[in-house]
Amino acid sequence: MLGRFAWTLTLGLALAQGNANVDSPSLTAILVLEEDAIEDGRLLSYVGSQSYPVATEKELRSLIRKLTREPRKPRFIQQDGRWRGVEKKGLAFEEAEVLAAYREALASGRKSFRLPARYLPPTPSLKDLYALGIREHLATGETDFRGSSRERTHNLLLASSKLDGLLIPPGTFSFNQALGPITEEEGYKEAFVIVGDRTEQGVGGGVCQVSTTLFRAFFLAGLPIKERHAHSYQVAYYKPTGLDAAVIQPYKDLKAVNDTPGHILVQRSVVGTRLRFHLFGTKDREVRWEGPFISDRKPPLPPREIPDPSLPPGVRKQVDFAAEGARVGVRRTVRYRDGRVREDQVVSVYRPWGAVYLVGPTPPPQAPPAPPAQGGGAP
Repeated sequence: MLGRFAWTLTLGLALAQGNANVDSPSLTAILVLEEDAIEDGRLLSYVGSQSYPVATEKELRSLIRKLTREPRKPRFIQQDGRWRGVEKKGLAFEEAEVLAAYREALASGRKSFRLPARYLPPTPSLKDLYALGIREHLATGETDFRGSSRERTHNLLLASSKLDGLLIPPGTFSFNQALGPITEEEGYKEAFVIVGDRTEQGVGGGVCQVSTTLFRAFFLAGLPIKERHAHSYQVAYYKPTGLDAAVIQPYKDLKAVNDTPGHILVQRSVVGTRLRFHLFGTKDREVRWEGPFISDRKPPLPPREIPDPSLPPGVRKQVDFAAEGARVGVRRTVRYRDGRVREDQVVSVYRPWGAVYLVGPTPPPQAPPAPPAQGGGAP
């Protein structure tokens, strides 16, 4: 439903004719603004105006250069606990057209005139998103990457930025396909990754935090999960346990099904060390989950040390933390508005894990202290 509201509809008075002051030929340029918004599942249109005094054509040229702007893509923002879709249309002006409007107003004795502007909607626009079913908040997935190395942080921020603004059509979604190659050519750096029962350097370490965060958003939105792999062990970054999703291209992927009535928009946000994915679409279900339920606990393994010649001699740096082995289950109930109910669970079996330390080279042996100087004199 398209509604229309007015912020400050004062154009009638502002454009009224009047006698120009001979001593002060300044006119008021009126810029009419047209903006769209999505609120409470509805597409609304707002109209408002801004006034700018101009005394000369030089000032007018400077004004339209200042007002010219590119369109800004739609975003959903949270205000007073509610999500609101907003956008900024671009503004463009034809200088000759603007000067003609100014001169005509001046010649006819008016005190103001409307700036002839062209509005440039972004691609896609809010109207486009609304037509695709992007209308309300569905769910948010979150993880915390506090304690990550610079390289790991770089990788997860790079990967998550590639998914910001992603539109997921109805059907099966593949994380690996949406993200693209995880290579040095794409800007990824080497960081620690889990390979079987080892922790070692690999390009793209940290990307699993992105897949885990998106998996949590899918899970909380009630989307069916077609493929998901738990990590080898309980990673400290991913609490609560049991809701992680490991990816290894091309062998392990995260796949979910968009079975909602329309498309889904993925929007990323980073606040401090918290990575979030917000999903927006058409809400047709409620989700309740419970857990984690933990069983078959096994104690952590002894710590391991990995030589790292890049560290100063004698330095010992912890890069992984001990974790107990366990079987973890998380249950979910999805109730659709048409009366259907779907119950499922995510089960993860984690192996016990020991803390991992990087250690620098062994310091060279120190020379023995010199013997004290012998003093002279009679006994």
